[in-house]
Amino acid sequence: MKRKHLDAQGRTPLPNLTSQCAGLALSELFHTARRGESKPNVEYDLSFLYSFHWDKPDKQIKEALKVLLCNREGDSQPESGVTKTIKKKTGERQLNTQAALEAAKIRWLLAINPNTPPPVLEHLTRNANLQLLERIAENPRTHSTTLARLATHEDSLVRAAVAENINTSIKTIWKLARDHHPDVRLRIAESYTVPIAVLRVLAEDENPYVAHRAQITVYRILREVSQLRTA
Repeated sequence: MKRKHLDAQGRTPLPNLTSQCAGLALSELFHTARRGESKPNVEYDLSFLYSFHWDKPDKQIKEALKVLLCNREGDSQPESGVTKTIKKKTGERQLNTQAALEAAKIRWLLAINPNTPPPVLEHLTRNANLQLLERIAENPRTHSTTLARLATHEDSLVRAAVAENINTSIKTIWKLARDHHPDVRLRIAESYTVPIAVLRVLAEDENPYVAHRAQITVYRILREVSQLRTA
């Protein structure tokens, strides 16, 4: 990835951001925000919001984190007395709405970006909505510990997304293979990266669709292995 070459679509691949660098940057930004050094009125370069593929992920991810951490909702000083009952001006409400929309788009772009470091993805799971959690569970950079926690989510769509992630640990895979929702077990049955032992268990699942899908997956894996041996 470090060499400059084009991928199948003729685009220059994005460089990966190391977890260590991301962790340091995230820690630094948290420290700054907690010290009260953030300035709500500071204008940040939000041009990265309008690009699906960030060409400079190391810089743009850090800029995105600055916007999220330094312009948090509720950073303004609390009002006192009668002013608490006075509604904010229309202009202020519009600014707050715009800031909320920008923050939501930043979270979404970070969640779907394959260069977003694991510590950032872990942080994004806090107070995230269902759709955002699904995208984080699908992200190839999401850490196994984050996936293990998402595997306990009450919504089956999030658990199903975890089942498809290549970083999901074997322990979590076994847990999802026993999930009460058939759609989650079906995702495991469709996977070519889980152990054969898991697929053999699912091949005898009480749900006929899950069992049939697992049997097909096992057959194809064994056939491909046999072809490789005879090649």
